[in-house]
Amino acid sequence: MSAVADRRLHPSALAIRFIKKIPEFAVGLPALIGFTSDVGALYILPMIVAGASLAFGAALLGWLRFRYGVGDRDIVIESGIFQRQRRIIPFDRVQDIDIEQGLLARMFGTVTVRIETGGSGKDEGKLDAVDAAEAKWLRDVIRSRGSASSAEVALPADEPVLFTMALPRLLLAGVFNFSLLYLAVLGGVFQYVEPFLGWDKIDPREFVGPAGAAAGDLSAFRIAAIALVLLLLGSITGIVHTVVKNYGFRLSRSGAGLRRVRGLFTRTEIVIPIRRIQVAVLSSGIVAGFLGWRTLDYQTLSADAAQSGGQTAVPFGRFEEILPVLAETGHSNIPPDDAFVRVSRRSVARRSASVLLPFLVATLALSFAWKGWLLLLPLFPLLIGAAILQWKRHRYALTDEALFVARGLLARRLWILPFERAHSFTISRGPLQRRLGLATLSVDTAGAS
Repeated sequence: MSAVADRRLHPSALAIRFIKKIPEFAVGLPALIGFTSDVGALYILPMIVAGASLAFGAALLGWLRFRYGVGDRDIVIESGIFQRQRRIIPFDRVQDIDIEQGLLARMFGTVTVRIETGGSGKDEGKLDAVDAAEAKWLRDVIRSRGSASSAEVALPADEPVLFTMALPRLLLAGVFNFSLLYLAVLGGVFQYVEPFLGWDKIDPREFVGPAGAAAGDLSAFRIAAIALVLLLLGSITGIVHTVVKNYGFRLSRSGAGLRRVRGLFTRTEIVIPIRRIQVAVLSSGIVAGFLGWRTLDYQTLSADAAQSGGQTAVPFGRFEEILPVLAETGHSNIPPDDAFVRVSRRSVARRSASVLLPFLVATLALSFAWKGWLLLLPLFPLLIGAAILQWKRHRYALTDEALFVARGLLARRLWILPFERAHSFTISRGPLQRRLGLATLSVDTAGAS
């Protein structure tokens, strides 16, 4: 018999949902102002009160109609104001239980519980506002009554810490996390709101004068200055993103998994079950890798295929700091560098042909319209050099327990795949590979797409 849905969310869910609705009202504020300009400003306050009342009423009905219950074998979630939904999640189907605490939830002492099942990587059950103590109790109950034994999920009083990141390490990691993506987003937002600000009517020549405007032509010095400013802004955005995401990072051994806690504004706490880890991935960038910094990711059975890398265990650490984490998950037996074997030298011809032939055809075709495209032909040696460098860095090694694959032209990666996690092997050969006597071996794990 299924559980009875006899529990409600924390009352703070009402306030949290209502506050999250405020930006939606802000979007419609210009239309409201335009409407009241015709009927009179006295109607603004009543309309705002009416809209806020409707939003609060919808939040109240949603809270009253949302219930959940915990039984001996499953958890039941009932939701819906007009169309009722009843979802039953058996404990033995639960893959991951994540606890997340946003900034608003932290003010009310509540957390969000996400229940993930199967290999879909989606949240089958989500409890928006649950008391922190009840959330931990709920997680322990589900794990203890699931497929794992109760001794396997028992939490020790003091969990051994495997890896932490202090603020200096976060700042250094942020420097290497250079990104102009957020600047592009801000630029798009600024372009959207610029007509409302009236900045498009400002003439810079009024401030710098004719001489300053004439000196504003781009020169080598100004181009270098702009590049330096972009580099600085990209580093700042990378630092901010890294600190916000990984502030207070802590990885510890928790029963049969790895517990990860991180986040500045939104605190997340997840447990990566070791028995569901499929592949360990060590990666490094160009400069960070040269300086000895690595990132450790685990691809788990429940990882969403759209999320490259699965779960991050070590965002930015030295190899000697990563080894204890790999030892906990059984991936530490990495062979020495001379044990790795390069793929066939003929793969250089395959890579070169697959890139150079389309490049040559496109360049010659475009040159009929403009001869300047022929200036791209000197890039041929660079493309061949890139193919040779890819071949040198594409290596593999075999041990009694696992397959190791290393590759990467600029950013380098090392995949560690235990044989017991291999689900299927696929051998494929294209027309050029058949001519060269080559083949591609692909190894898939359970849940891989």
